[in-house]
Amino acid sequence: MNGLNAGITQLNDARQRLHQRWEAAKLVWNDPVRWNFERKYWEPLAQQTQATQRELEQLATVIAKARQMVK
Repeated sequence: MNGLNAGITQLNDARQRLHQRWEAAKLVWNDPVRWNFERKYWEPLAQQTQATQRELEQLATVIAKARQMVK
């Protein structure tokens, strides 16, 4: 379980760093190419990583409950 929690933390940290860098890039990259990239790649990626993190957190909760039942 520690490995799963560490992975969740790493995913969250990486997602936050990437989001910060994207926000910085948007300050200097503001043209139709960026808008297309954002719509086609960035938004789906952001949604998927958030969904993955939520699912991993739910999995960690289920595993923790299962471990409590075994004890």
